[in-house]
Amino acid sequence: MADKSDENSIIKGTQLQQARKLLRLGPEEVASKLNVGPQVVVDWEEGRLHPTLKQLERLAELYGRGIDYFLKITPLPPPNVEFRGKPGQTVSDLPIQAKVVLARFDELCRTALEVESLLNRKHEVTLPRFNKSVHPRVVAENLRRKFGAGDKPLPNLRERLEHEGVRIFELVVPEDAFSGFSFWHSAYGPCILLNASDLQGRKNFTLAHELAHLLYGHESTLCYIPIKLSEVRGDIEFKTTQFAVELLLPETGVKEDFRIRGLSTMPSEAELGKMAGKWGASIQALGYRLENQGLIAKGHIDTLFEPRPFLRRPRIPKWQRQMGKRFVEETFEAYEKGLISAGKVASGLGITVREAMKEIERRGKGQA
Repeated sequence: MADKSDENSIIKGTQLQQARKLLRLGPEEVASKLNVGPQVVVDWEEGRLHPTLKQLERLAELYGRGIDYFLKITPLPPPNVEFRGKPGQTVSDLPIQAKVVLARFDELCRTALEVESLLNRKHEVTLPRFNKSVHPRVVAENLRRKFGAGDKPLPNLRERLEHEGVRIFELVVPEDAFSGFSFWHSAYGPCILLNASDLQGRKNFTLAHELAHLLYGHESTLCYIPIKLSEVRGDIEFKTTQFAVELLLPETGVKEDFRIRGLSTMPSEAELGKMAGKWGASIQALGYRLENQGLIAKGHIDTLFEPRPFLRRPRIPKWQRQMGKRFVEETFEAYEKGLISAGKVASGLGITVREAMKEIERRGKGQA
């Protein structure tokens, strides 16, 4: 337990401890990276000693946090993260770089909440929730009606969900350690992290998959979704995968599109790629759907590879796509109103101060 002096200290030892434990690091591991003794790390966390600025910067880098994280009490990160998709593995088994990505995600959610508070803007959450006994198809149909999608493709799923109050970010996950992460936080609301390294169709599928975890009220869930959906294991993962297929690839609409295209029972990668691009899904997800509908030969999809995506995307900086329009716009709005510094803009968006200033200048010219 932290020393009572922590309440009056500029550096909060409880925050140092919270950041370390989220990464499943022991005091000895942290100490070795900072060239100090393990007891020094414990003393920092219990408020008996305080790290120097240089040490604090090193801790921020190691933990995937901004320095301000250690200067005030923040909401607790989601507890009891369940790792699904890789049998026998737990969060502790992840490489440290992947754990840092989870910390970075938590930082983004925290920063988004802070920016909204500075702008005096309430985060409205209108995303529905469903009893765990409701069939995935029923849940998907309910959501498609809410979006007015019918049996047509569901474009801009991310923007639609952000409008419903879901915080969505993309970060590069090293070693393909996981596909997505989701939790419903008491302070942040519903949040989803996507692996920015994946192709767009696969990211869309992961988004729909993680959405199902939120809709069903599952606990904090870290997922690795296999390329071959037939390899999905576990009742919960099978159920959320089924929802993703139903949401992105409605049976009637997909069947009619397949007929119009005049595809054979063994379509080529290019043919399936174009069709998958229209529906915003991966070629494997589309193939899984078509195989189950009896439209293509069983096992055919396993002989194909994911082609380059056919989705045409606007040429905007990668960091803007990863952070999402809402977060980016509110961050720059907070800067323009003098509520945050350029350095805070840069750290929040994961770019350099030079890049942040360049974008600020560009936006200023656009408003002139």
